[in-house]
Formats: sequence, structure tokens, C-alpha cells
Amino acid sequence: MKTRTRIWMVWVVLGLVLAACAPPATPTPVERVVEVTRIVEVVPTPVPTPTPRFAGVTLTLIDNPEGQTEAMIALQKRCEERTGVRLNVEVVPHDQVRPKLFAALSAKLPTYDIFYIDIIDLPQYAAAGYVYPIDQFITPEMRADILPFAEKGVVYEGKWMGLPWKAEWMSFVYNKKMLQDAGYDRPPRTWDELIEMSLTLKRKGIVRYPMVFSWAANYEQITVDYVMLVKSLGGELFDAQGNPVFNQGAGVQALQLMYDMMHTYEIIDPAALTLRGGGKRRDIMMAGQGAFVFLWGTPLLVMNDPKKSPRAGEFDIALAPAGPGGPYSVAGPMGWAISAYSKNPEAAWEFVKCIAGPEGERFMFLQEGAPPGWRSVLNDPEVSMKLKEAGGDVMLQQTAFLAVRPALPYYHEWSAAIQKAVHEVLTKQKTPQQALDEVAAYTRELKAKYGR
Repeated sequence: MKTRTRIWMVWVVLGLVLAACAPPATPTPVERVVEVTRIVEVVPTPVPTPTPRFAGVTLTLIDNPEGQTEAMIALQKRCEERTGVRLNVEVVPHDQVRPKLFAALSAKLPTYDIFYIDIIDLPQYAAAGYVYPIDQFITPEMRADILPFAEKGVVYEGKWMGLPWKAEWMSFVYNKKMLQDAGYDRPPRTWDELIEMSLTLKRKGIVRYPMVFSWAANYEQITVDYVMLVKSLGGELFDAQGNPVFNQGAGVQALQLMYDMMHTYEIIDPAALTLRGGGKRRDIMMAGQGAFVFLWGTPLLVMNDPKKSPRAGEFDIALAPAGPGGPYSVAGPMGWAISAYSKNPEAAWEFVKCIAGPEGERFMFLQEGAPPGWRSVLNDPEVSMKLKEAGGDVMLQQTAFLAVRPALPYYHEWSAAIQKAVHEVLTKQKTPQQALDEVAAYTRELKAKYGR
């Protein structure tokens, strides 16, 4: 009995040992649910960029190297992108622009689609039918926004011939430090005061030739200055019927004043008779060799810039010296026009509007100081601030006293005759009366020839 019991116990113990040595039981697998979030990128359907209306149209402009500035090229590029137009710019020397343009227009060729037009060319080009009127394009709002004197450069006999561009006028610039050194606390207000102050500046050895002009032979600035002086002295060039009257009264007095400033008072350097260019006049002032000058545009932006001028801070702008007629200067507005023979006048209009509209003129003023012909641009805060730095308050006052050169279909012939007459007087070949009588007679011949 005991033997059986022992055997059974041995088996029990052996079973327990084997059970302990056996591998653990495999657990029943439990299924785990894993949530996976798929991120699906939704790609929007691309919206096609609208093709500019005039994509593929090529327009040609004629210009000179001075006109193709860095800012101008940038503006042209911007307008190409906006309109789709491809602009082809033919760059030629300054004295070749008008002859090449006139040759193409007179032959009724579509060589040039758009071009600059000066106020002195407007009557001739418009009367000949060379310019495409833009009355159908320009809105009432645009017309109201254009400054009155700028309008004179783009309107002929009631028709709009373009948009204003560089609607500039001459400002009277003076060296305030020189005047202070001479004992003056303000600029001259009349031509008599200018002569008096100039003589004082000479006597005190401050500057030898205080008044700076550029009157080289065959140079348009001669006509500009003569027109200004006639208006300042209270005269007119033509009567209501278009007959010349500049050979009497203020017309003769103006030429006599030019002679006296150079030869009687010796306040103008005789070298002025060979001097050409507004930049040259400005440089004479910045070199300390002049106290008074008339300059186009916004000259103080350069003259008072320490990086560009050795006498920065010495210059200021005043109203032009007055005669009996008032403190007159001269406006020389230009415009952008479309050729009457362009094959793409609508595309040309869109491009001109981009270049010479308010936005384009604002860009050019901020980049280069080019005077705008739009009220809205002058009222722009950034423009107003920069204009104030350039003597803008006085410049705006000057706009109330701006003479313009006469609108004549024979202007270039007339101006050439005036230039010749002035030079003959200043070189002591003729008297003012004799020279102007001859120009008046020639003008009557031109009037009869052109019928107006």
C-alpha cells in the first residue's frame, strides 16, 4: 500500500516539475483597431490669367537718348505688361527726332504710332491732320483733372490731341546765401530790383555775372526768354486778329532789357551768347558763378542735394521778377499723342493712358521730379511732400503767371526769325526796333502764306 502511495506521489511531483519547465502558453491574440487619417490635398483648379486685350500688338515710339532714362524705361515696361503691347523704341539723336517724325507724318506713313508733342508743334501737326484726336477716349473726369496750362499743350481748336506730359514751367531760382552776404533778406520782386541787387553783388565782389541766361545762336531758349519778358512787361506778341505787335511797346522794351542786362549793366556774362542747355545754367549756379537763373522742372531737387551739389542748401525759389504785366515765367507743356496713321489707335490710347495718365505721371515725378499735369497727382500726399522740398509752394503760385509761346502753324519759322533778331541785337549788329520791324514784316508774309 505504502509502495503504491509513493509511486503516485513521485508521478505527481514529476508532473509538477514538467509543468514548470514547459513553455508558457501562447496568449490568445487580441485584435487592435487603429484609426488612420488620410490627408487629401485639394488642389484648386487654376484660374487662367486673362490675356491683355492688346497682346501681340506692336507700337513704335521715336525718342532721343535723354528721354530713355532708367525711370522711363521702367514705366514703359510696366505699361507693356499691363496692356499686352510690345513697344518698339527707335532712339535717335535729339536733333533728328522732329525731322524723322515730320517726314513720316507728312508722307502719311504708319512708321510711328505714338510720339511726344511739344506745345510749339501742336498747331502745325494738328492743323495738318497728323494727330489722332482722343475726344472719344478721354472721360469728363480726366478732362477736369488736367491743369489749365497743361491743357493748352494738348488741346487744339477744341479737340483733345493727347495727354499732358512733363507739364513744366520755368522757376526763378536764387542763391539766398549770396543775397544775405550782400545784405538782402529777400529775393528781388521786380526787374528793377534784380538789376539793383545784381549791381550790389558785383560791387561787393560776391559774383561777377549774377544773372545767368543761355542765348546761343539758333537756340529755342532765346524765344522762350523773349516771350516771358514781353508778357512780364505787359505786352502781347499778336493782336486779336493775329497780326504781329511785338515791334512796338513792351516787345521792343523786352529786347532792350536783354541788351541792357548784358551790355549796359554787365550782369550777364557775354559767354551766354554761346551757352546752350538748362543743365549748363544750373551747373553755373552750383559752381557759385551766378546768383539768379530761370530753370525748367524741379531744379532744387538736384541743387540742394548734398550728394549732387557743392552748395546744397544755398538755393531757393521765388516768384519771377515782375514788370508792369506781373511776375511772369513761361510754361512749356508737352503731351503724348497718337499718329493719325497708326494702324492700332485703340491700343495706342491704352498705352498712352498708362504712360501719361495720373499713375504714370506720379511715378515719373517721384522718380525724376518730372512735373505732372494732373491735379490729382499734385494733391497726392507723397507728391506734395516731395514738391514742398523742391519749393513747391512758390512753384504752384507761379502757375498763375505763366506765359506760353504763340500757337502758330508757322511757329518754327517765326521762332527762328526771333532768335536771329535777338542775336543780332545782342551782338550789336542792329537796334531792337530795327530787328523787330524786320521780323514783323516777315511774320506778315508767313501769316499770308499759311492763311491764319
